Amino acid sequence: MSRVEQIAEQVRTFTASELRELRDVLVEYEQKIWDEKFQTEVDAGEWDAAAERALEEHRNGKTTPI
Repeated sequence: MSRVEQIAEQVRTFTASELRELRDVLVEYEQKIWDEKFQTEVDAGEWDAAAERALEEHRNGKTTPI
């Protein structure tokens, strides 16, 4: 049995409150991982071209205020 299967088996015994708490922990952890990955990509310049395209479209009046 994999670690995930073992954890899933335990999760099935959680109360609604425990399940909400676990969900909050997982969401927070996933957001942290995503933020770190995004920052690594930004630092490496992987978003530079997309940012420049967006700025160019804005300069050319192709954007609308939100």
